[in-house]
Amino acid sequence: MSKDGIGNEFSHIVELDRVGPQGLPVRLEADAAALKALARQMKILAVLALKAELRVAVDPALSGHFRVSGRLEAEVEQTCITSLEPVRQQVSEAFERLFAPTGGLKPVAALTEDEAEWLDPDAEDPADPIEDGQIDVGAVVAEELALGLDPYPRKPDAGLPEGYKPDAEEVAQVSPFAALAKLKKD
Repeated sequence: MSKDGIGNEFSHIVELDRVGPQGLPVRLEADAAALKALARQMKILAVLALKAELRVAVDPALSGHFRVSGRLEAEVEQTCITSLEPVRQQVSEAFERLFAPTGGLKPVAALTEDEAEWLDPDAEDPADPIEDGQIDVGAVVAEELALGLDPYPRKPDAGLPEGYKPDAEEVAQVSPFAALAKLKKD
């Protein structure tokens, strides 16, 4: 989580010394100002609603580590990639994030090949840093929302305009074979 990253508008700090052995439940709901700011930062038309139910807990297997787990529910409005019309979509994401004290994190560049689990797509994500004994769970929710957005939103009935046909020059510019043929000529 970056201090300048997505989610600063939806900040909700949890002091880790408040987390007991049973964990700490957290409920979040974005207000109108946060919804507007999140939409602007994510470069989408609107975030219409955002709620999250979370649990912050000590990780029993890793000393000094914490886990934030939960589910977010949101309604967003994005631009259709075909028609450029607004598309409303529901986003529902379950997630879990591990947090570690900053002293316990090893820089990615310092990892050996055996330690580089981050290369394995099935491996657990690396831990996020705990800063000043706090976790900004609002920023975590905002980041997870950004990850849950449809990268290619499309209205169900959207299509290319009837009669649209790209001209031959347009097709040739897109074709990888045309690019290879041009290289061969040169």
